[in-house]
Amino acid sequence: MQTLGLKAYRFSISWSRILPTGTAEGTESGDHRYSKTKGINYDGVQFYNNIIDALIAKGIEPFVTLYHWDLPQALQDRYGGWENEQVIDDFAKYARICFQFFGDRVKYWITINEAWSVAIGGYDQGNKAPGLLSEEQGGTGKPYLIGRHLLLAHARAVGVYREEGYAKWYLHGNSAKSGVIGIAHSGDYRFPADPKSKDDRDAATRAIEFQLGWMTDPIWFGDYPRSMKRILGSRLPEFTKQEKKMIKGSADFIGLNHYSSLLASAPKSPPSYGGYWADQSVILTSDPSWKTTFMGWNIVPDGAREILLWLDKRYNHPLIFVTENGMAADEPDFQHSLHDDSRKEYLEGYICGFGQALKQGVKLGGYFAWSMMDNFEWEFGFSRRFGLVHVNYTTLVRTPKLSADWYKLTIETNGANIRQINMA
Repeated sequence: MQTLGLKAYRFSISWSRILPTGTAEGTESGDHRYSKTKGINYDGVQFYNNIIDALIAKGIEPFVTLYHWDLPQALQDRYGGWENEQVIDDFAKYARICFQFFGDRVKYWITINEAWSVAIGGYDQGNKAPGLLSEEQGGTGKPYLIGRHLLLAHARAVGVYREEGYAKWYLHGNSAKSGVIGIAHSGDYRFPADPKSKDDRDAATRAIEFQLGWMTDPIWFGDYPRSMKRILGSRLPEFTKQEKKMIKGSADFIGLNHYSSLLASAPKSPPSYGGYWADQSVILTSDPSWKTTFMGWNIVPDGAREILLWLDKRYNHPLIFVTENGMAADEPDFQHSLHDDSRKEYLEGYICGFGQALKQGVKLGGYFAWSMMDNFEWEFGFSRRFGLVHVNYTTLVRTPKLSADWYKLTIETNGANIRQINMA
């Protein structure tokens, strides 16, 4: 990382690695850094201490996510995990422990990574844990209830961070500076299939609201997007007045995980499929001229600019970090991995798009390529490589790819090597 010139590194803490059973005794009081509290795995704590200390020693800012889809199995078995309101309290207690152990060195915190993916992937599509289909598709999943619990868990953790003084724990040199906390959302852009059609423009907006607005509107405005409330009615669990007050304002920044875009049009007749995708009342298609990644996702650099401009306008110029952006390339062997021209072209196009938004006034605080190294890609296992650095999964030898060399130059020149736009 130091060789590449990285100024910050985003990583996630595993809840199970800190609390193997999901909980610990006496988490509401006391300082657990200097005690052996039952339920805390202190070897896991030391693991993350080592990472944080090593990053700081190399001049790299730790950017820490508390939850990236890995709920402790014990909580799923005990009460159904995110389906039960008890998870809100347990997440807040877990967050408090992390703030206590790591908050003196970590300035940037993210509570939950892609709440939308947890709710839809886990409780509607069934391709993420715990793998449930929604009730509308014949299963038992309740994605909108899960979304409510995720937002409340986020807000409770932020409340702990701010109200109990952990935001002021961060030490910068010989002086103390307040830390900041936010949430990372998945946000694809939707272009109207026919820009001249009001129905298609409305469909495009509605599709973004059902994904990005669902998890952001409550934090900025205190409630869900009007389109969701109108379409879903009683199926969308409401927040109490106290909950709205707790959620509203519970982020210092928006984290954006952006990879792709689609075309949106208004359906001519009710869809034949059910669940979340039918709820939007939007037909999503692709422009045949668009290239795709090895994940099958469209490569649309203009969407990078447009999604930032959408966020900027809707939420009144918030601080935004691009917390994920990258691609899986077809890398059947080592040599194909090292010569990943397609990834270089993808990153160049998307960074250019983000840079255009920056020049138009978007308050963009930083950018993280996904990912630093090849890693385990959920249901795809090790068959999809997103990394700038190749990992041999047998020997664990790590080798920088062509894209890593290009990314290093991009950092050194602050984007001046990108032909389309000078980021300086």
